[in-house]
Amino acid sequence: MGWVNKLIKPSAKTTALARPWGGEEVNVDTYWAQAWVDLAWRQSRLAREFKLAASQWTVDQDQGIIRFDRTDGALVTAPIQIVGSWNPKNEIFTWGWDHPSVQTRLRGDAERTRWFGDKHNLHELTDRTVRCTESEAWRMTAVAAKVNASSGAYRGPTDGPVVFMTLGELKVR
Repeated sequence: MGWVNKLIKPSAKTTALARPWGGEEVNVDTYWAQAWVDLAWRQSRLAREFKLAASQWTVDQDQGIIRFDRTDGALVTAPIQIVGSWNPKNEIFTWGWDHPSVQTRLRGDAERTRWFGDKHNLHELTDRTVRCTESEAWRMTAVAAKVNASSGAYRGPTDGPVVFMTLGELKVR
């Protein structure tokens, strides 16, 4: 996403992109581009403000919270929704709205993204699984973040598939 950061400078106008999708008709190409730029800006802000790059992370699905233990001893938490998972071995992205490992209460953002896909006939948002690159999984996560007006997103690496999540408001303790 480095190339996107070179194209934009954060401004008050950029934060207007955070409005959730309200079911209105949109220019889909413009929406996807705005989602990508908006997520790049938000991720840059999160990296600057919360310094999560070297943090250990855990998710508690029962509470719907992600926890980052920073190396300086600070604890950062945020509510999460699970967008989906991407398997690097077969390059398959499985949406959270129908993923057997995702608790029902953490599927809302993925489900609203599916509704957006239904309205605009976007199979990559409505098919349970999609063959794609990791970059394309990020782009679908960016749309999910925009549809749901998330604070940002997180790519949670695991020993198996990579988990993509949208983040609510982050708090430092």
